[in-house]
Amino acid sequence: MKTITTARLPWAAQSFALGICLIALLGCNHAANKSSASRADVKPVTVKLVDSQATMETRSLFAFMQEQRRHSIMFGHQHETTQGLTITRTDGTQSDTFNAVGDFAAVYGWDTLSIVAPKAEGDIVAQVKKAYARGGIITVSSHFDNPKTDTQKGVWPVGTSWDQTPAVVDSLPGGAYNPVLNGYLDQVAEWANNLKDEQGRLIPVIFRLYHENTGSWFWWGDKQSTPEQYKQLFRYSVEYLRDVKGVRNFLYAYSPNNFWDVTEANYLERYPGDEWVDVLGFDTYGPVADNADWFRNVVANAALVARMAEARGKIPVISEIGIRAPDIEAGLYDNQWYRKLISGLKADPDAREIAFLLVWRNAPQGVPGPNGTQVPHYWVPANRPENINNGTLEDFQAFYADEFTAFNRDIEQVYQRPTLIVK
Repeated sequence: MKTITTARLPWAAQSFALGICLIALLGCNHAANKSSASRADVKPVTVKLVDSQATMETRSLFAFMQEQRRHSIMFGHQHETTQGLTITRTDGTQSDTFNAVGDFAAVYGWDTLSIVAPKAEGDIVAQVKKAYARGGIITVSSHFDNPKTDTQKGVWPVGTSWDQTPAVVDSLPGGAYNPVLNGYLDQVAEWANNLKDEQGRLIPVIFRLYHENTGSWFWWGDKQSTPEQYKQLFRYSVEYLRDVKGVRNFLYAYSPNNFWDVTEANYLERYPGDEWVDVLGFDTYGPVADNADWFRNVVANAALVARMAEARGKIPVISEIGIRAPDIEAGLYDNQWYRKLISGLKADPDAREIAFLLVWRNAPQGVPGPNGTQVPHYWVPANRPENINNGTLEDFQAFYADEFTAFNRDIEQVYQRPTLIVK
């Protein structure tokens, strides 16, 4: 049974939380059978991964998600414990999610912006270790700087991921900027190879390379590279990390944007191939108002990746989801958003089998608004008066209380499952 911890919540939020708990007591059979990974009679699971030499814990993570996705959808949050609107420390012990519902996200998201110099979002090693110690799942996305222009940094976005100067061909072997790309990958590999728990075991990471490649806002986008060039970049990066640098604790994720023409052919146009991908995902952001069509599209894309993953022995996920800009940056909200999302996913026999969905970060500094003001910039409704009064906290708490969502305490034995690997 999943309950909302009320000790840290203000009176109004406590009242709602107690109501949710009462509903749960009367009608929910939430967590008792959600994770068969906690059973004592688990037998070895055969897995086939991009890295046939992946660590035992990395293989276990894959096997766990294959089983867990039959029972629930895990909730993920970017910068879960390192950024927030209600936290007083960013040492990995607090989160807006916890302050809202009394539990952490099951999936903790970070980015190479915290790994590759100059570490624009801060060092995260200690926080990752704490998330792993409580049984959480780690995913890291990549926002590598533009290898061709990174020495020209000045006015944003010059030199960043968002610098749309085509650079894929120049970054591949034989290209003038291949050493720059290798430098990024070297830093990722050093980070991964030294990311160890208290027993000295490597911590598994779902590494999401070159996401949203079917858009054109990154230097690896669809207007900056042909499908074949993009595939070469993805394959080269995986091969370099795995075979040259010996990274053994990565599962590799592929995540284009959502498709409005939801077909396998569209998904596969820039897909690197089954031998290079462990996790199939997609990124999608939708409007606050008149969003029924977008929610239906989310379900259709989730169903597609679930079917494709089932056929290929992969893990299906929604790698990023949320309210789109400029709505989110204007402080607009939909106080039924989370309930619409989980209701739609649960109702579809394929879409309900995604392993997790991840929302983006809660930015404590906000974003620039009118007249130099700071506008809230968040995807998890925080436990604060604004979110209590507008109903968004209630919406998120209802999402948490749903029998089909899984947070950190709902998942067990993530890294202890016995596996057999197919080479």
